[in-house]
Amino acid sequence: MKGKRDVIPSKTAFTEFMLNEAGQPLTARRLIQRLKIPADEEDAFLAFLRERVEAGDVVEIKGGRFAHPQRVGLVVGRVQAHPDGFGFVIPDDPGQPDLFVKPRWLRSVMHGDRVVARLERRTQKGAEGRVIRVLKRANPTLLAKLRVRRKSTVAIPMDNRIHQWVYIAPDDLGGAADGQIVQVEITSFPTADAGPEGRVAQVVGEPGDPDAEARAIALKHGIPVDFPPPVVKAVRKTPKRVRASDLRGREDLRDLPFVTIDGESAKDFDDAVCVREEAGGDTRLWVAVADVSHYVRPGSSVDEEAYARGTSTYFPDRVFPMLPEVLSNGICSLNPGEDRLAVVAELVLSRGGRRQSSRFYPAVIQSRHRLTYTRVAEVLDDPDKGRTGDIGDVLPMLLHMGELSRALRARRQDRGSIDFDLPAAEIILDVRGKPEDIVRCQRNAAHFLIEEFMIAANEAVAEFLGSLEIPCPYRVHDEPDPDRIEEFRRFVHNFGYTLKGRTRLRPKDFQTLAEQVEGKPEERMIHTMMLRTMKKAVYSPTNAGHFGLASTHYAHFTSPIRRYPDLIVHRHLKAALARRKPSKKWRADALAYLEDACPHLSTRERAAEAAEREAVAWKKCQFMGDKIGTEHWGFVTGTASFGIFVELEEYFVEGLVHISSLDDDFYHFSEELQALIGERSGRRFRIGDRIRVRVDRVNVDRRQVDFVLAGQGAP
Repeated sequence: MKGKRDVIPSKTAFTEFMLNEAGQPLTARRLIQRLKIPADEEDAFLAFLRERVEAGDVVEIKGGRFAHPQRVGLVVGRVQAHPDGFGFVIPDDPGQPDLFVKPRWLRSVMHGDRVVARLERRTQKGAEGRVIRVLKRANPTLLAKLRVRRKSTVAIPMDNRIHQWVYIAPDDLGGAADGQIVQVEITSFPTADAGPEGRVAQVVGEPGDPDAEARAIALKHGIPVDFPPPVVKAVRKTPKRVRASDLRGREDLRDLPFVTIDGESAKDFDDAVCVREEAGGDTRLWVAVADVSHYVRPGSSVDEEAYARGTSTYFPDRVFPMLPEVLSNGICSLNPGEDRLAVVAELVLSRGGRRQSSRFYPAVIQSRHRLTYTRVAEVLDDPDKGRTGDIGDVLPMLLHMGELSRALRARRQDRGSIDFDLPAAEIILDVRGKPEDIVRCQRNAAHFLIEEFMIAANEAVAEFLGSLEIPCPYRVHDEPDPDRIEEFRRFVHNFGYTLKGRTRLRPKDFQTLAEQVEGKPEERMIHTMMLRTMKKAVYSPTNAGHFGLASTHYAHFTSPIRRYPDLIVHRHLKAALARRKPSKKWRADALAYLEDACPHLSTRERAAEAAEREAVAWKKCQFMGDKIGTEHWGFVTGTASFGIFVELEEYFVEGLVHISSLDDDFYHFSEELQALIGERSGRRFRIGDRIRVRVDRVNVDRRQVDFVLAGQGAP
């Protein structure tokens, strides 16, 4: 925030001043004096100061004085509650340690709340403290199961990290009945002396009903499930076909044999690809991406809803899209045989995959085929399977795509880009939407093909915008924290591996380790720990590079139907193409917009990922529900002080053998050996061991499957 004459400091500058220059807590009057705020800007500065207090950048203490939290022993962060009642405050500043909070100091807060906490003491186990102020509530609404009783009604949160039951007055039931899943609006948040109160905002449905359960998971994570009436009304005006007026200023690429390559169940097609061999051995690659920005205008009701959602969320049996289906599956989707508007990245690549040149422009295309990963992988593995049938016209191009993708992949690996190929769960559903099988879904050659083309296009667009100093929501991935690296280094040492790069770690050091563990029993565990060691990729207006990809410039360009950052990239790219040097004001406004948009969109991405993980866990529990008592072979995938994680051979389902169920001995966890070891017998359970287990319990509410060793525990 700045005043009319730019005399009020920026958020960053003010925070830096309060941390390093203020010297002591200061009143608002002293701050005005120290910062030399003119009299006619004092009101604006006081409003700015209040915003900074609400954001937690500074805190107000006794005597109306203001200070940086760290200077007065305070921590600003988010509450991460545990189902057992205690919790932690996770500081905004990653350099500060997490603060353990006892249950009695959590009575007035809920999981996810942004708070100010006081550091009370340090122990050998870590820092302890108490919450003293709530900055922002994380749960204005929550999902719960209703318990209607004669004297009182409560809503029991479905998220077991929210400990408080919500009291519902009889007049606020909204027609809900006992046992139903409801969305509750909190009307009175908890205090140290009283629990929260609320009202039923909507009835989601009955427990066990697939639609109700799916909607409940989405709403629990803040994923909107229905589009509001203004959006529904607005998209009714969307054209069904590309109009002649839409073609002005576009290159006509309808003669090129574009194809889309996606999963079998995909219905929205963001990108289409085409290649052509050039004289001299180079290859021209076209990546055509749906021009969503042509139909979704900034500030429209559709745009505002898309921004609020941030991303599409994919469950095993449904999708909660960022855009209404008339756009995502209709005019914006690159459906075969239909004229479609696109933004194109045209790259010329050498035989070795080096980019020789690039060009970007709006175009009109027509996809020839809607291909699947399975079909393309089949013909890449055996070209004869594609010589007859419906794709003979593009078979030579597909084979050339395979060669190009291998060259791009080899070049990317040479520079140190890290590739994780962890298996994902593919849930096979019957006609009623119930899971009938769960199998491993491994990426094939066609997945790698599309991945390489998308990475190449994303990098090229990011470099182009960077060269013109056009603000952009870069996809950044910072280097891992040194302490986390050392922990990981000790972890892999227990398996006999060495992580290189003692003085300065490079992405290639991680990639070398990934290659060493490939095919080993501990591969999945080490990959998982490697991912935990690394920081999460986020969106940022500042380009800090992408550590995991070993890329200096990276942005998401290729999926604007399902990711809002890509839509921003398209808008900024088209602005750059329309005027090669946008005005200084345009750049400043764009940068200010991204400073707010990037954290929001990163948060929405994490929410969608959490919802998707829970939906998969829900389906796994649903699938295992009728298998209690059955025995299966499985492999140990992880060990911990509290038990053994086992993945079944027959189904791609993981469960826990809790240490309390091992009744033949006392077992202790050895961190050095990464094993549970029997005190008397010396029996060991290590990663990769093949063991037989019995399904003991399935807790659908907690998304948890428990096993016991076959032959142990109550039958």
